[in-house]
Amino acid sequence: MKTLTKILSFAALSISFTTSNLQADTLADVMKTEGIDKMLGTWVDADTNGEMLRITYKWKIKGHSVEVNLKTEDSTSSALIVFDQASEEVLHMGVNSKGELGRGTWSAQDGVAILDLTQTGADGQEVEMKISHKVVDKNSMTLGLEMKATGEGGELALVRPAKKAKKKTQGE
Repeated sequence: MKTLTKILSFAALSISFTTSNLQADTLADVMKTEGIDKMLGTWVDADTNGEMLRITYKWKIKGHSVEVNLKTEDSTSSALIVFDQASEEVLHMGVNSKGELGRGTWSAQDGVAILDLTQTGADGQEVEMKISHKVVDKNSMTLGLEMKATGEGGELALVRPAKKAKKKTQGE
């Protein structure tokens, strides 16, 4: 019962992610219609093949919720993305290993997925940012970050992770 209560509490904290004039039944419909379904899968920073940053977008409940797992040099985070049919908004809710809570809304513009995120630290301080996800091709994506208060930001090139070579066993 405690687990159910925790899950319901977590769900109640979700904030929406908007789509414009969209007639969709599921998150999969939204992603396909907006052309952002290609961001599913694992991406790593191009320079270190994931030592600096590794992000995975995968179906948690096929067609209805995407789980996002992010690992950086100094933290890990997990979030859930869902589609609210009543409001036609896509909701984002997550937390990182520092206890910072992330809530936000997603939108899409010209095939670019945009997360407007408010991150609240353990001290109650809020930071608002915009994170864009532009899939360049099946093996590369550009992740953009802009701090809303200052306009400062930058971009990071992401790629699909390099495949690890299989170790040969004795006798091969």
